[in-house]
Amino acid sequence: MVKVSVIIPVYNTGKYLRRCLDSVIMQTLGNIEIICVDDGSTDESARILEEYADRDDRIKVIYKQNGGLVSARKVGVIAAEGEYIGYVDSDDWIEPDMYEKLYGCAHNNHVDMVTSGYLFEGNYITTHFDDVTEGLYDEANMRYLRENAIYNLQTKNVGLRGSLCCKLFCTELLKTVQEGVSDKLTFSEDKMCVLSYVLSCSRVYVLKRAFYHYISHPFSMVHKCNDDYLISVNEVYKHFIKLYQHPCFTPVMRMQAELYITELLYKGINSRLGFQNRNLFWINPYYLDDIPADAKIVLYGGGELGDAYRRQIEMRDDLVLVGCVDTQYIENVQVGALGMLLGEDYDLILITVKNPKKAMEIREGLTYEGIPDEKIRWYEQKEIYWEYAESNGWLRCS
Repeated sequence: MVKVSVIIPVYNTGKYLRRCLDSVIMQTLGNIEIICVDDGSTDESARILEEYADRDDRIKVIYKQNGGLVSARKVGVIAAEGEYIGYVDSDDWIEPDMYEKLYGCAHNNHVDMVTSGYLFEGNYITTHFDDVTEGLYDEANMRYLRENAIYNLQTKNVGLRGSLCCKLFCTELLKTVQEGVSDKLTFSEDKMCVLSYVLSCSRVYVLKRAFYHYISHPFSMVHKCNDDYLISVNEVYKHFIKLYQHPCFTPVMRMQAELYITELLYKGINSRLGFQNRNLFWINPYYLDDIPADAKIVLYGGGELGDAYRRQIEMRDDLVLVGCVDTQYIENVQVGALGMLLGEDYDLILITVKNPKKAMEIREGLTYEGIPDEKIRWYEQKEIYWEYAESNGWLRCS
């Protein structure tokens, strides 16, 4: 019997497809099938799929008209014959032992789902895990898992990571759950599927290991303005309305669902809608009160966060922005490499990286280069919707 059906939706990812397929072919777990669903690609993806299918009889290629990610996944699920199902996006790649580890965990613990972490590769690499305790969840603690699936309110973080690609699902159950996910969902489709599945299953294992490499591309949809963004949010909202009727959907989950929609609306203003004034809703300028008057400041890190800090500092008459150390362009600011600091007159280095772990790595690197620790500053930036949740008393409901 096939142990795992690996479903790979493909749409115009020929540039990355070989790396993806090679990583799946090299899996150490035997008895897998690889189902590639070409969702109407117009680049060389179809030719690459045929080439790999000719070389490896585990690969099955299905062609369909373009209908979006959800519809492609549904086609793959229908064709799956394995005991479990895993997903891989065609521009990402996985570690060789990923499915051996996930299947072993699922089989040994007799669970409906195993969820693990992933490595996010953008300007730098960060590792992300589910923000719940590692281990088995069954009848005794499934309610806890469900009520932390959207958020862990204690840590103000995502509870279960939304991505389907770092998880393993029982095929029989997923066939039913995936069919109930609307083809009209164009984002948060993974999260909605995970929530539907967690409501329907009875045993889950949370594994604090990362095997999946999620690649962020500058041309991906999350980096583009979307005039239909609010329509997309409405589709997520309508899916939640369906979930509200489930007997396992608790009042705590309802409150978190509303917070999730609030987050999506704030993020629309922040990055997805075509607003000129972006990032104003999540960069709290409180940190400026901690900076001495007349300080000469160097920003370490560019991107949207660095640009927001730049605007806030330039509005202050008592602060001087010397420049920025980064590989990215920041409007109207001198940008240089780390060596630039040695030749500049500055008082403080302000690390403009949101991820705490990465910020600590940068801080350690700067001190290693001989920069005094007291000249280095980093401030946590939490999204404003958490302030919204706290002001409504939601964080005390967990």
